[in-house]
Amino acid sequence: MPAAPIPIPKHSPWTTQRLVIGALLKREVSTRFGEYRLGFFWLLVQPLIGVLVIGVLIGSIAQRTVPEIPYAFFLLNGYLLMNLLTGPMNKGINAIGANQGLLVYPSVRPLDTFIARFLFELLSIMFSFSVFCILGMFFGVFISLANLHIVLLCLVITWCIGCGLGLIFGVAAAYFNEVDKFVMILQRPLLFISAVLFPVSALPESAQRLLLYNPLVHTIEQSRHAIFPFYSAAGTDLIYPGVFAIVVLSIGLTLFHGNRDFLSQR
Repeated sequence: MPAAPIPIPKHSPWTTQRLVIGALLKREVSTRFGEYRLGFFWLLVQPLIGVLVIGVLIGSIAQRTVPEIPYAFFLLNGYLLMNLLTGPMNKGINAIGANQGLLVYPSVRPLDTFIARFLFELLSIMFSFSVFCILGMFFGVFISLANLHIVLLCLVITWCIGCGLGLIFGVAAAYFNEVDKFVMILQRPLLFISAVLFPVSALPESAQRLLLYNPLVHTIEQSRHAIFPFYSAAGTDLIYPGVFAIVVLSIGLTLFHGNRDFLSQR
């Protein structure tokens, strides 16, 4: 009696893409944390190390500029949002190269590799952000929960800007190997020009006007104001970074669409 054929389930294109992105996301988690014994706790340890180093260096001076917020949380807020922009931007550069072997499968498309990496950055930062807020409330730090939708909007806008830049630089990296070095140099000043270390209000008016051209300043300051209502975020809004995110993401998707065949054949 001949063996019955094994049924192969057929999925819609949307379902197939969702399954592929899910598998790539699991692969990303395994790749990032499989080599670390701390696993997911590294998500918390990494920003804490950065905050500890910066706090030791300038904490006593910077604390005077933000009496409304414990400086550790002021710094963590800015640091995590900055990483939410630089994370997708950096990971988009080698999204294709790191998953090149998987692109031989018809169901895996180049865009899926970008989406999986971008989602990983968003979920990891949101996880860290939530844990730090919970720990803050546990230790008696007043954190307002009335404007969580504003915080979420700040996170999403910042992430969209990072995704747009990640797509732009990811496409550029397919043509020029030096893109990663250029991006590394480009993002070095972000710590100082994005209101991560000091509030915008602590700077001279001329410097404030210049910094407000940086959309990251708006999302960082607005998220601080949402969590700590007594903190002043005057001069910032979410309209400018929101429009900036739409423009950058549109440019990134347009560049990717125009070069998708080249990216899949590399």
